[in-house]
Amino acid sequence: MATTAADNDGDDDAQKRRALTQAQLDAIEEEIKATQPLASPLLPIDALVRQYASTTADGDDGGGDGNGGGGDGNGGSGGDGFARSAAFLARKYRSLRRIRGDGNCYYRAFLYATCESLLASLSAGGGNGDGGEGRAEFDRVKKVASDSLKWACDYGYEEHAIEMFHEELIELLAFLEELAEGGDSDAAASEKLHVRLNEENASSDYCAWYLRVLTAAQMKSDPERYLPFVLAENYGDVSSFCAREVEPVGKECGMVQVAALAKCLGVKATIEYVDG
Repeated sequence: MATTAADNDGDDDAQKRRALTQAQLDAIEEEIKATQPLASPLLPIDALVRQYASTTADGDDGGGDGNGGGGDGNGGSGGDGFARSAAFLARKYRSLRRIRGDGNCYYRAFLYATCESLLASLSAGGGNGDGGEGRAEFDRVKKVASDSLKWACDYGYEEHAIEMFHEELIELLAFLEELAEGGDSDAAASEKLHVRLNEENASSDYCAWYLRVLTAAQMKSDPERYLPFVLAENYGDVSSFCAREVEPVGKECGMVQVAALAKCLGVKATIEYVDG
């Protein structure tokens, strides 16, 4: 069948639209990188309270429809709801970290929180081999991480494709041991960890992607457990879900991924949902 000039014009228009969309996405990504660190310094929880108090005072309903929507049915606004949620969190927590909102934020936050917890446990025991429960927990996580390369390969991953990311995680854990044994104050050790986890295209990015691999491998290792959640997302099987929703960089994390990653590493994850 002959190709007409109109067909070619249509293809050209489609290509231009795709190029424009990609250019817009690239610009957004660069703006995010320029304005948001991978992880913020530790902030007082009051920062969240002030943020939503300011939003409410400015008349922003925190997610309404632009016509006074977002209310709770009792004269309150969505912004009031966010403010109440922030005040509730302020009664439970003393501090927070903001994580770059690039679609990898949960994996990055999980990595940072796990490293902080392990470093604190090691430092409390002096970083030595008989540091009690803290040392035992570090050794447990370290063994899970060390064994995870072969384990992930059992569920379809090629060793040569993921070993660099696995090695980065192992090196990061070794770095935690060095910090705990280095004689620095807790604050100085935490700052060194913060610097490392804020380097672009380095530990944070590589380890966050490897956590995606572990999340997917965990789901594939027990497909019957996770299949109902996958079906609810309109996927027919776990492997297809992982290929589209877990493995690609920048894909947001849902509750099934949260549960799978926590199960894989044998840790607890508490999710606080701020609802307007």
